[in-house]
Amino acid sequence: MKKIRILTAAALLILAAAGITTAVLYNSEAYRERQALRETSPGEIEESGQAEGTIPGSMQEDDSGSAAGNGQGLGEVPENTAGPGSGQTGGGAAGSDGPEEPGEPEEPEVPELRFIAVGDIMLGRGVEYWIKKNGGGYESAFAKVRNLLEQGDIVFGNLECPLTSSDKGLSKTGKIVLKGEPESVTALTSAGFNLLSLSNNHIMDYYEKGLFDTMELLDQHGIVHAGGGRNIDEARKMAVIEKNGIKIGLLAYTDMAEIVFAGNPYLSFAAGPEKSGVVPRKLETIREDIQKNRGQVDLLAVSLHWGIEESFRVTDEQVEFAHTLIDDGADIILGHHPHQFHGIEIYKGKPILYSLGNILFDQNESENMESFIVDMQYKGSELVGLSAVPVRILKKSYVEVQTDRDAAEILARQVDLSRRLGTEPEVVNDVLIYK
Repeated sequence: MKKIRILTAAALLILAAAGITTAVLYNSEAYRERQALRETSPGEIEESGQAEGTIPGSMQEDDSGSAAGNGQGLGEVPENTAGPGSGQTGGGAAGSDGPEEPGEPEEPEVPELRFIAVGDIMLGRGVEYWIKKNGGGYESAFAKVRNLLEQGDIVFGNLECPLTSSDKGLSKTGKIVLKGEPESVTALTSAGFNLLSLSNNHIMDYYEKGLFDTMELLDQHGIVHAGGGRNIDEARKMAVIEKNGIKIGLLAYTDMAEIVFAGNPYLSFAAGPEKSGVVPRKLETIREDIQKNRGQVDLLAVSLHWGIEESFRVTDEQVEFAHTLIDDGADIILGHHPHQFHGIEIYKGKPILYSLGNILFDQNESENMESFIVDMQYKGSELVGLSAVPVRILKKSYVEVQTDRDAAEILARQVDLSRRLGTEPEVVNDVLIYK
């Protein structure tokens, strides 16, 4: 991966925007100059005109081997360009000093993409209570980090609860049942989320109605989702979203799908041929899905709800599993479930985010309230930069960027966790930079 130097979180956003603007202005000015030249020097274009099927402004050879035309389309590679020694360019203007040397063909512009990823999102229980008590509305949940999230072309998270008005929840003896109100979807839409995993151990807490209500609600708001369905085929179906000419696919799987809870001895969350639910994390299943879908997208992300809850430890099995998926064709591994942020590994130029922690939850422990907003920058399908901004859940109801002393412990721990995975991030002005 190319080395990227980033100064601050704010500078990163400003420079990225400025870089894109400069490129557009530069190319637009060059195009206008070429057009002006062609309009004022018609003698430079051969009387025979442009051949049928020629790209406007491109250089084409005539029957004698000379090139016709005096420029090329913006960002286009000419089909036939007169090389050195191939003769004069056709139609030289009277009084010109000599034949015009052909320039180097312009490289086609490689599309760029920013993929932002966060962890578990839970919009019910204490989060709902405190948002209503504070009176800020669900939009307030991500208001203080919206400027970061909005920089992403893709904004991903794991939705850890159904969004439903149903009051019929599962009986999970000794276990937690979660849900959010349908109106809480505004927390997601106002922050720019457009890609979610539903494959986890809470999305079916209100039976299939809760799952179906959630899927329909997200569809209504244009939020693409993967990992849950009315049957196993729908649950395994790759979600696809296209941004900036780059197609991104998402496959999603979960541990605990086949666990049967006391109080529901015959019910599991795993989808079947005629049964709604989520997709269990099984290596053969995922490898088959990667092989089936790899050729349809430019970037393939795999979401895994896995790992040891309330732990910073990444197991050897997880490392081997993630490496296998990358070797099979996955580009990004997006992990969640432990409710704590794990180290990041860059394996063969591909990011493995073993656990993204909580981005919005009502748990009480400090480690459950700390995480990162991860920003992955791509040129085409190549990862060219990865940074992570530390954040914290405050008052169980909103997220805020951490700086200075508040960020120091989070950053130090994350550097250590990533080093254990063979990755050496550095801290630059309270932002983690991965090379």
